[in-house]
Amino acid sequence: MKTVNLLISIIMVAATLPVSGCFMTLEQRWEAFDAKMRQEVGVKTKNYYVREWGQPTRRAKAEGGGEILRWESRAYGGAQGWNKALMFGPDGILKEFQRDYWPKEQ
Repeated sequence: MKTVNLLISIIMVAATLPVSGCFMTLEQRWEAFDAKMRQEVGVKTKNYYVREWGQPTRRAKAEGGGEILRWESRAYGGAQGWNKALMFGPDGILKEFQRDYWPKEQ
């Protein structure tokens, strides 16, 4: 009986995971992204983001020997999209980030 109850509990939790983020607005999802990124400043490396997000759209050298990596996405002929720019120090550690998206929800 304990095995059945455990199995039912696991199935119930697993069933709610995919829909838990569906009720967030676009603005709330970006706010969650910002909060996550603030926690990763000074911790995550350039290699981590390339591994997780794929090759960046653009690369540039930053002052002080660091690097700026930019990921971009465009949809619907450019009517919708986002830019994520991550700035890394010479040691490859994330120093700061910026992001922009459009169109914003009304």
